[in-house]
Amino acid sequence: MNPRHYRELIVRAVGEADGKTLGLIVEHVVDAERAKEILRASGYGVAGMSRSATAALVPQAQPTESNP
Repeated sequence: MNPRHYRELIVRAVGEADGKTLGLIVEHVVDAERAKEILRASGYGVAGMSRSATAALVPQAQPTESNP
């Protein structure tokens, strides 16, 4: 989705009577902030770096073999 779509989603959510969508958006933002904190504490990224850029620094996990 592009930024305009998210903006419109947030504007509509603020106007909702039950606040359900706004609550979901807030949960998403809080989770993203926590993920950033975890990555920064693990040595990834620097201040001012976006969350996606920070996440891109994490090496890909190696596939694990399952033992039958």
